[in-house]
Amino acid sequence: MARTPKVVEDRREQIIDAAMRAFSQKGYSRATNKDIAREAGITPGLIYHYFENKEALFKAIIEGRSPLKLINSLPQQVFTMPPDIFLRFLIIQILGIIEEEKFGQLLRVIFSELIYNPKITQLVTGVLQRAIGFLTTYFAAQIESGELRRTDPTLTAQIFFGSVIAFVLRRQILRDPLALQYTPEQIADAVVETVLKGLVARE
Repeated sequence: MARTPKVVEDRREQIIDAAMRAFSQKGYSRATNKDIAREAGITPGLIYHYFENKEALFKAIIEGRSPLKLINSLPQQVFTMPPDIFLRFLIIQILGIIEEEKFGQLLRVIFSELIYNPKITQLVTGVLQRAIGFLTTYFAAQIESGELRRTDPTLTAQIFFGSVIAFVLRRQILRDPLALQYTPEQIADAVVETVLKGLVARE
């Protein structure tokens, strides 16, 4: 059977899905290519036709299954969208991706390995920096257009993103009831309202 682009892509996605299951069950460090191949129903050697090594496979998961895929797919027009609309949309979409059961399980594995696995730390740091870079560009565009007041767009991006990450950690890692009691929509509304308008009462 010829390896058409669709066949190649389907097989690649099959391996990525299998790796997510293997990493969730055994952790990134302990999961082997044999484990991944068993989950995918293929021979271990076939994985190397699609991914150079386990690190490349993990990177593909981050690129294709995390909120980074959403950020990379957004058109340039989003930089002109009003902050209250776009930021709310972004938070709801990010929480929706992260809180899917498969990704939630993987997320818990990732955080358990961050402390002692420098490769995972480097990959996750890279993802966070790219997300913050995207938000920095958005805030800078909104400041330039006069929609937002003058402030440091990089710092604003980190404050905004940090608020979202705090909820992700408490909901997915700690399973904190105080954080779990709110819907993604309620979280989005509160974060956007607080970041854009602050907490000081207006006269």
